[in-house]
Amino acid sequence: MKRYQVIVIGGGPGGSHAATYLARAGYDVAIFEREQYPRFHIGESLLPASMPMFKETGFYKVLDEGNYIKKYGANFIDYETEDRVYFGFEDGFNADIPMAFEVERAHFDRDILQYAVNSGAKLHQPERITEVQPFDDHVEIRTNKGVYAADFILDATGRDALVGRKYATRSVNKDLNNVAVFAHYVDVKRYPGKHEGDITVGLLPNRSWTWIIPFKGDRTSVGVVCSSSHFENKGDILAHMEDYLQRSDRVREMISGAQRCTEVQMIGNYSHTTDTFFGSRWMLIGDAAVFLDPIFSTGVHVSLTSGMLAARATMKCITEGLTYEQKNLGRNYQEMVMKGVGRFKNLVGLFYDGNFVAQMKKTLVRENMRKAFTSAVAGDAWNDDNFLFQKSVL
Repeated sequence: MKRYQVIVIGGGPGGSHAATYLARAGYDVAIFEREQYPRFHIGESLLPASMPMFKETGFYKVLDEGNYIKKYGANFIDYETEDRVYFGFEDGFNADIPMAFEVERAHFDRDILQYAVNSGAKLHQPERITEVQPFDDHVEIRTNKGVYAADFILDATGRDALVGRKYATRSVNKDLNNVAVFAHYVDVKRYPGKHEGDITVGLLPNRSWTWIIPFKGDRTSVGVVCSSSHFENKGDILAHMEDYLQRSDRVREMISGAQRCTEVQMIGNYSHTTDTFFGSRWMLIGDAAVFLDPIFSTGVHVSLTSGMLAARATMKCITEGLTYEQKNLGRNYQEMVMKGVGRFKNLVGLFYDGNFVAQMKKTLVRENMRKAFTSAVAGDAWNDDNFLFQKSVL
């Protein structure tokens, strides 16, 4: 039976990121990924606050090779009034996070997984895990190809939560019970110059909204989100998406002449929280533990941050001969992840409460407020120096 110090289940961004930290620190880590890459995935707009982590591991150099378009800000447009508010990331408190990237996940997931392998992680792909069995001093996994053991398991299997669903309880966030419908298009119109890669979020009535995310080249991700209670044309998701896209003159103009180049896909009831993120020798990362809402593109950032924090907790366990349940390692991990998630949830609530663009236009005229909210939108939710967090505004 092959044994590793750590097995990471799932080779997406969170799992690959955790494995990179562990491998670069000299630990014997393996990644098990059931799917063959490249594969389509949603969650395509990275946040500036992720960039320092990528610079720490060295992966930033891969992102900056020219295959991904740079994102300097986020446009929010109220399609009822045509009011617009812009968050330019250079205006935030943290000068180290002035931009991010927009990424086709088929390429990004392949690149970050390969970087983990280049850093020293062993890769089992495609290999499907069929059983996970924790013991007092190790964990055993059975796959369609063999049996393996590890000191610790990190579950980065996303919504499937292979380990999490077996040993933890998940609850749906009913106030964020939304449906997302999306596809890729070619020749969607873009902003000029350096702002070509900026994301556009459009506000529609009844807590609905649209996204437009440009990629390097001529491809663009386009999607609509609405409450499941307002989900129309359930039998024809393409008709549903096109109907919402035509409700705004601005969006209609941006997509005029564009051609859809992928199948339309749908995800529903995706917002959830898990009661515990850890056991004695297992820990949940990213969507396996918690997912909020795609409005501020927080999904990948939470996955990356939790992957980093989980890797650090695991290193401490191995070095000191501990389990996650000792010295509050798992509890501290969960509380740290949820601190940022809670702040993001308050920001999401502010968006859905209504009149977001009008409120922000009034708020951002004050420099300190502009910097504070821009930093929050940039994903800097674990920065305790932001007074919005200190004063519990967010």
